[in-house]
Amino acid sequence: PDFVRAHIREMEQRPFDGIIFRLRDFNHAFDTRLWKESDLAAQLEDLRRIEWDTFTENFLCLYAANNWGMDWFDDAHWQAIASNMRLTARAARTGRCVGICFDFEPYGANPWKFEPTDKSFAEVAAQVRRRGGQFMQAIQEEMPNVRLLTFFQLSLFPDVIEESDPERMQQHLAQDHYALLPAFANGMLEAAGPEVRIIDGNEPAYYYTNSDAYFRAYHLMKQAVLPLVAPENREKYRRQVQAGMALYIDHLMALRQPDERFLSYFLSPEQRAAWFEHNVYYALTTSDEYVWCYSERMNWWSNENIPPGAEQAIRSARAKVASGAGLGFDIADSMGAAQAKMEEAIASRLVYRTAVIKPLGPGEVPPLIDGRLDDPVWQSRQPLEPLLLSVSRTKEKAEVETLAWVTYDDQALYVAFRCPEPKPELISSVGQQRD
Repeated sequence: PDFVRAHIREMEQRPFDGIIFRLRDFNHAFDTRLWKESDLAAQLEDLRRIEWDTFTENFLCLYAANNWGMDWFDDAHWQAIASNMRLTARAARTGRCVGICFDFEPYGANPWKFEPTDKSFAEVAAQVRRRGGQFMQAIQEEMPNVRLLTFFQLSLFPDVIEESDPERMQQHLAQDHYALLPAFANGMLEAAGPEVRIIDGNEPAYYYTNSDAYFRAYHLMKQAVLPLVAPENREKYRRQVQAGMALYIDHLMALRQPDERFLSYFLSPEQRAAWFEHNVYYALTTSDEYVWCYSERMNWWSNENIPPGAEQAIRSARAKVASGAGLGFDIADSMGAAQAKMEEAIASRLVYRTAVIKPLGPGEVPPLIDGRLDDPVWQSRQPLEPLLLSVSRTKEKAEVETLAWVTYDDQALYVAFRCPEPKPELISSVGQQRD
């Protein structure tokens, strides 16, 4: 808040309607420590004294990492969290923000992963749903008309909703990195008053290369995700959940590394600006209200590393949408040519190797498929040359050698791998069931 207060006049020269910004040190939704308003006094004063003009759509940001051991079943934890969320909403109201931005991605311990215990997934999900309602209730006590912007929500699960059987859908969901997120989202929606709006920010839009992807995403958010919405919440979802879109400047404007991995490096600066304008235009066209714009390797407010044409691309796309004009150009040819160049560059770095594979001979017993390499057939064969590193560094050997053995008979192809893991204690198991 102190930075915004000091720089708001220059910031508002940029082509946006608002910003997402955070309270210093008080910005994690699942912090179980009780925040005191006195500790926020200086920041509340800065919020009160920001002189907004053209930035009318501003959000205070919350993060989701569970760095304080929050337990969904601990009422004391949730009394503190509810109090903290009331204070966050009070700060947003003090700063005349339209709402709260909740980044569900856990930059730290993951609260959304289901860890098998003595409780079933259904039992844990039901509790998480209650906590989602408690979270929303606390915020709307201070801001009954809050806009809750999430960077992604149910649109994150297109593979889960393809499962037609509800029981298998829940089994699939239970093994997802964000297994408990739909339950929390249902709880928020259930508790939301009639003036609340919840925005699915559709972070996957970062990577779209054609207009069709935007229209498919809109359908996904507005209709296809309904199997993940409790039946009693579906009409409310239709009324109060908005489709948003996302823009990732670093990805579109060749700021990410390594350059050989990203399509924008195979475009000219003019073509990158056109891709960015195309995505701004269709993001605005297919969102209900909000489009959010993210970057890590540039800074609008310090004029640091701003790609040529980026600001003009935003202004041009906004003007066209506002006037009802078409985009006026197509990027299919340039994107196709860039994709071909990228594939050619990958092919030029590949190391092609061949091996003559010895089949099983008379009397040789096929190996057991058991993860062990003590079968006589593997002992009698030499491994292939050691595997190399990823496609971006194909001529380098891996620090830890990976070997493979191959044989075959009339029935099957048999492949064995030995992949040593130097730090097995760091392996994280996601999902305990097959598939």
